[in-house]
Amino acid sequence: MLYRRLALEWLLVLLAASLLVGFAAVGAWTQAADNRLYDLAQRWAARPADERILIVEIDDASLSEIGRWPWPRARHAALLRRLAEARPLAIGYDVLFLEPSPDDTALAMAMRQAGNVYLPALVQREIAGAETVSLPAPGLAAVAQVGVAEVILDAHDGVRQADTQIMVGGREIPQMVTMLARRAQPGLVLPKQQPFLLPLLPADAFRRVPFAQVLKGEVPPAIFRDKIVLVGSTAGGMGDIYTVPSSAGGLLSGVQIQANLLNALLGGRTIVQVPQLLLVALSLLPVWLMMVAFLRFRPAVNLRLSLIVPVALIAVSMALIPLAGIWVPPGAALLGILLVHILWGWRRLAATSQFIGRQAAMLEADPGIAPQTLQRGPMTDRIAHEARQLQGIIAQLRTLRLFTADVIERLPDATLVTDESETIMLANQAADQLFGGDAQGHPLDVFLARICTGATLDGNRISCPGGLTLIMTDAPLSGGGRIVRFADMTDLQRATDEREEVLQFLTHDLRSPHASILTLLETQRTASGGSIVPSSVIDRIRSHARHGLRLADDFVQLARARRRPIAPEAVDLCDIAREAADMVWPRAVERSVRIEDGCGDGEIWVMGDHAMLLRASVNLLDNAVKFAPEGALVDMTVRIEGERARLSVSGPGPEMPPGRAERPFALYAEGRDVGGRASIGLGLAFVQATAMRHGGEAAYRYEPGYGATFSMTLPLAEED
Repeated sequence: MLYRRLALEWLLVLLAASLLVGFAAVGAWTQAADNRLYDLAQRWAARPADERILIVEIDDASLSEIGRWPWPRARHAALLRRLAEARPLAIGYDVLFLEPSPDDTALAMAMRQAGNVYLPALVQREIAGAETVSLPAPGLAAVAQVGVAEVILDAHDGVRQADTQIMVGGREIPQMVTMLARRAQPGLVLPKQQPFLLPLLPADAFRRVPFAQVLKGEVPPAIFRDKIVLVGSTAGGMGDIYTVPSSAGGLLSGVQIQANLLNALLGGRTIVQVPQLLLVALSLLPVWLMMVAFLRFRPAVNLRLSLIVPVALIAVSMALIPLAGIWVPPGAALLGILLVHILWGWRRLAATSQFIGRQAAMLEADPGIAPQTLQRGPMTDRIAHEARQLQGIIAQLRTLRLFTADVIERLPDATLVTDESETIMLANQAADQLFGGDAQGHPLDVFLARICTGATLDGNRISCPGGLTLIMTDAPLSGGGRIVRFADMTDLQRATDEREEVLQFLTHDLRSPHASILTLLETQRTASGGSIVPSSVIDRIRSHARHGLRLADDFVQLARARRRPIAPEAVDLCDIAREAADMVWPRAVERSVRIEDGCGDGEIWVMGDHAMLLRASVNLLDNAVKFAPEGALVDMTVRIEGERARLSVSGPGPEMPPGRAERPFALYAEGRDVGGRASIGLGLAFVQATAMRHGGEAAYRYEPGYGATFSMTLPLAEED
């Protein structure tokens, strides 16, 4: 009866999971999670930037130099004349010229001179569904080839898809980039699926030159020869910025997205998503396999499968993108696996409860077993109550000797029981393995000698030449003899030794070469003769060497802060804050940042290590100055809050990334410093370690419109 019921419930679980997976796959319920996985994998599918693609960007520097947008079309005509001299393969001008202008004649002449100029039209969509196309001004449309420069936004307002043409009023209009690609490769085969997924490269992957430099003739014409030139805006205030996967930088301008589309078409590297029906079938397959596994395998095997199959699904889905250019979203299948695991686990648990109850009743019916009178409490789980009942019945079948021997046998550490003469009376399996044979009946000193040759005994520590380290502990028995246990501390000792070696390496072997590099660079700079190494290269080497030396020093200081003993003394936290401000003052002057001292002339005393507290304060203040805009104000205050003193540093710096803001003081947290290099959070981790070692805490708060506040709270020193 029980097995038939489980079979019926298995079919119901399978049917419910299949329906859920089908609806999830068709309705894209898991698209947000699938997009995250796609964003991680799409970077591997993108081809390197085609050398023929060159962007002439209307950037912030060009706007600052030429003037506010829009520019007179005479400026664009001058740019096209410059480009015409270099004879590029084609020019895609991602700027709308819809309204007539007095400069159209000059611009049209420049386009005719350049040849192969492509302009975008504007597609206007009404709320009622009507679509119209606005072409460039008549004088310009007559001399240029016209396409569209549409960017497809997904449901989450991100750019992951593209197409080669759009339908407007029943008429196919090609993308401007498609026309450029066909100009570069006449026999180009376009993707059949429309739209398709587009692997995106970051903005710095493509060669770029500022509009203003080209206009002034500062860019050699040879750079543009036989190139596909894209002219468009990358300035932040132009409004042509879109959200893209983080692997592509998070934000790209319209012309950079057009460059990515052109690069994908030229390289034949686009990604297609499987059709819905095939996606449903592929999503159902692992769910059905898991349901079959639940019937055939043990729970331990099924648990491993429940962990392995989702990881394999994610890995295969992500691997298909670079290997085959196919995207199979795994979210629906993962949702189905989670559902069947929960539902079937619940039904198996119910079956286990019935089994335990029946077995307990059968054992209690035996004449040699005393009935159990356990009372089930109001908060006691039913299965736990039945398990306790069965455990009590089984305990009556065991003798005390068997129970004791069983406990000792199952201990993970080598355990011995000796008599008054130090002869081993009982040894578990771990002890026999350590001894290399049956240890029972041998004297304890023979056992110790057989552990390893050349062992040294230091107190209760046994060290072998091969690296094995054991800690011996014992407990006396009331009837004579003792219990001796040997705990294997080899891994812990090895980790301790490795940590000391790493600290030694960072202290000398890593810091010394960086210091030597800086010394050599200073010698190079002060040398009287000329140098074959450009000064810009020397400056970059000096910057990297200082960064590496600073990281090594921060790591060593953090390790010492976490482990070295502290000899607390009474220190004035206001004085430490002022001393930190003096140390950071040169950097603040360099960036025109003002530091406001909120301590005044007061004194606030805490018990602590002066050097650690000073370094933590310098770290907080240095971060605030480093990330604050030039000319900003950084506020540093020390005040008493109840029984504690709080040192706060506030400044108008940027907000931490979401992943970092959740754990601002975590070691190796994601982030980037002001120079663009990866930040591993050593400075803030030192602040937190210092606060915790002093019985306090570190905190972070960000207020939109104002900035970030980092603080360190410490207990006040007792009044003497």
